[in-house]
Parts: sequence; C-alpha cells; structure tokens
Amino acid sequence: MEFDFEEKYLDIGKRIAFYRKKREMTQAELAKRVQCSPIYIRKIEGDLVATRTPMSIVWSVKKLDFLFAIAKALQMDVAAFFKPMTEENFQKWRRDH
Repeated sequence: MEFDFEEKYLDIGKRIAFYRKKREMTQAELAKRVQCSPIYIRKIEGDLVATRTPMSIVWSVKKLDFLFAIAKALQMDVAAFFKPMTEENFQKWRRDH
C-alpha cells in the first residue's frame, strides 16, 4: 500500500495561511511565535512547493506536533485546519474569545 498525503498536507498549509492572514500576521511573525524560520513557514504554507516534491521532503516539514504549535500561535483549534476556509469556521474554531 502506498501512502500519498502530499495533497492533504498542501490543503492544511493553505488553511494555515488563511488563518494566519485572518490574524493579520506575517509569515515571519508566525515563525517567531513557533520558533522556526520563515522559510519553514513558507514550506508549510506551500509557497515553496511550485512542483510536486518527493514525499520525504513534505513529510519532514509537516509534523503533527508542529501543527499543534501553529494552532496555538494562531489561537485556533487544530480542527480548523481540516475544515473549509470560511469566516464562519474562523469564528467557530478560534480560541481567543
């Protein structure tokens, strides 16, 4: 059985970018909050994935513990990254009110 979760990771990356922008936060600001480089955030959000990359590269960048750290920094429930990118979901899954 072959696992190919690259598209799912890219979808989650798009959602991270969506919620980061809702928070009016730059990639550099998010990187500082989760203690990583802005390049790492660009990779996660898919900005540096212009073509299909080997699964090992995508897999090494997008680890589950890091996803929880990003959710905390954005004050979002991690479930938001698996839901459609809407204002309604932003309001529903935010953790700052």
